[in-house]
Amino acid sequence: MGKLDGKVAFITGAARGQGRSHALVLAREGADIVAVDIGGRPLGHPAYPVATVDDLAETQRLVEDLDRRCLAVTADVRSDEEMKAAVDRAGAEFGHIDIVVANAGIADKITPFWEISREDWDGLLAVNLTGVWLTCKYTAQQMIRQGTGGSMILISSIAGIKGLGGLAHYNAAKFAVRGLAKTFANELGPYGIRVNSIHPGTVDTPMIDAIAEMMGSTKAEMLPGFTAMQIFNRPLDPADISAGVLWLASDDSRNVTGLELVIDAGWITK
Repeated sequence: MGKLDGKVAFITGAARGQGRSHALVLAREGADIVAVDIGGRPLGHPAYPVATVDDLAETQRLVEDLDRRCLAVTADVRSDEEMKAAVDRAGAEFGHIDIVVANAGIADKITPFWEISREDWDGLLAVNLTGVWLTCKYTAQQMIRQGTGGSMILISSIAGIKGLGGLAHYNAAKFAVRGLAKTFANELGPYGIRVNSIHPGTVDTPMIDAIAEMMGSTKAEMLPGFTAMQIFNRPLDPADISAGVLWLASDDSRNVTGLELVIDAGWITK
C-alpha cells in the first residue's frame, strides 16, 4: 500500500529536474501522473534552454516502469488555452485530479535589476508567476467539481523569502508565488483543498546549467557560489525537495495549509 494509492497528480515542468523527481516519488507511492511540459518550443525571452519532447517521453517511461499510468501532455503554462486543454485531458483520462504540483519555472542570467530588459522581465514572470496561476486556476475548477478535496503544492524558492541580488525578476515571481499559496489556501479551504508552498535552496538540476550557460560559465564554476550561502555547503538533490512534495501531497499533512516549507540546507538561517 502506498500513501497515494488511487490518487492522480498533475505536475508541470515534469520533463526533467525537480519535476521528474516529483513525478517518480509520487508514482512510487501509488499515484498516477499527468506530466506536463513545454516540449522544446522556444520561450523567446529570456533565452532559457527548455526541456525537449524526448525529456518528457523519458519521464513517462520512468513512471510507467513503476507500473503507474502516465499521461504526458505538451503544454505551455503561459497559455490559457493549453492549460485548460491539459486539465480537460487529465479529467477525461483519469476522471479526477487530487494533487497539483505547480513546478514549471525558468531562470535568467544574473544581472542588476536596472539592466534587465523589459522582454526578459515579462517573459520570466509569464512562466514563473502567470504559469503558476493558470495551472492552479484550471486544476482548481476540476477539483472543486469533484468535491473530494486535494492538495496543491506551489514550488517557490528561497528567492521567495530572501531577495537574491542579480535576480530581481526571479525574486519578484517567487515572492508572488508565496503570496498566491496563502491566497489560494484561504479561497480553496472551504472545498477541502490544501495549498502550500515549498522553498528550495540550491538544487542540482538543469536550471544551474542553464544559468551558467547564459553567464558564459559552467555548473562547476557556478555551484560553489550558491552553496556557500547555505549552512550545508553542498547542493540539494531533487529527491530532497520531492520528499517535501510527498509529505504535502499525502494525508500525513492533512491539517497543513498555507505553510511555507523551506528545504534550503540552512540558507535563510546563515
